[in-house]
Amino acid sequence: MKKAIAKIKASLTHNVGIKIVALVVAALIWLTVINMTDPEKTVMIYSIPVEITHEDAISDMEMVYEVRSDKYVNITISGKRSVVSGLSADDFKATASLKELSKVNSVPIEVVAKQGSKARKVTIEKQSVQTLMVEVEQIKKENFDIQVEYSGKAATGFVPSKYTLSKNNVSITAPNSILNSIDRVVAECELEGNSTDFTNRCRLLLYDSKGNIIRTKHVKMSSRQVYVTVQIDEEKEVPIEIGNIGKPAKGYEIKSTILSLDKVKLVGDNGVLNSIDRILLEKDIDISKSKDKYTKTFDLKKYIPAGVTINGETAVKIEIEIGKMATKTFDIKNSDIEIKNQGENKIRIMDDVKVTLQGENEVISNISSKDIKASINVDKLDKGEHSIPLNLKVPEGTMVMEDVNVKIKIK
Repeated sequence: MKKAIAKIKASLTHNVGIKIVALVVAALIWLTVINMTDPEKTVMIYSIPVEITHEDAISDMEMVYEVRSDKYVNITISGKRSVVSGLSADDFKATASLKELSKVNSVPIEVVAKQGSKARKVTIEKQSVQTLMVEVEQIKKENFDIQVEYSGKAATGFVPSKYTLSKNNVSITAPNSILNSIDRVVAECELEGNSTDFTNRCRLLLYDSKGNIIRTKHVKMSSRQVYVTVQIDEEKEVPIEIGNIGKPAKGYEIKSTILSLDKVKLVGDNGVLNSIDRILLEKDIDISKSKDKYTKTFDLKKYIPAGVTINGETAVKIEIEIGKMATKTFDIKNSDIEIKNQGENKIRIMDDVKVTLQGENEVISNISSKDIKASINVDKLDKGEHSIPLNLKVPEGTMVMEDVNVKIKIK
């Protein structure tokens, strides 16, 4: 046994230097082979989502935030090819803690390998973005009145008139910019062809001044819905009439009359509506002193009984164009003048005469001298020359502008 041990010892100690060199060379050869079969490699990992953490750091200050930059980050990693080749964005985690929000509203982005992933064996060389940009804004609360707007239509001949709400306003908590953009809060109510009163639960919508619905996660409302009770009444359309409005100043006529509305829709109880067949405005129009244009706006609500409302425009404007009457001068021949109470006297009318009439243009333009009846009365006149009034009978709608005398000679 001792001989065997001595023999082994002699073999191990024989040529020790050569054996050490051989061992080192073998190790180097092994490392070279390993590196050649699984070399180092650098790759890009794209679109790792950035997770926002510690949001309470903002909310505790009664503020909200909005991310203004890209929420994804790309990284460059290096490691063994066998490791990096199988990695993706799912092997890494990117976080941005709002606790570290800077004065310029940026948050540093940290990228690490996920627990249990082979990514822990690689090195992250660089990342595409270092910070996440956010916008922070103060939260406030404000109350808004609720309006009701209808969609659809009631049954034919019926319309919604009055409504009541389970609550008349709503409290909204939101950033200043959103509160300032709210133009109205609307309870949207569907009519569904109703002909009788009804109550519906209606959702609340926020609208801006351009009529767009405001949609954002940063709005908290004390209520999202309200109950709306709608009164349904009958509807009747009646004309608006001017009636007899008299005449303008002397020598003037009405050229045209324009109403901004010629009919209006009334809403109310059927029994009351049946008693209304028109709205007449004549009692409140006085053009007796007008020489140019008469304009007046009427509040139609004053012309309807209690319990009746107007669906649509409640004011009507009247414009009456007034202008001078037309005038025209006619030649009346002396032979066309009738002589009354001539008796046995010989009477000669010395000259023809001119008669000027005034009247509405339509009337004046359609008459001639033949439509004017002229006469004189010579009763109780002595022989000689006289200047006497000419009696005139003129067409209806006209008037003589000035008195006319004629010269006669009696023999």
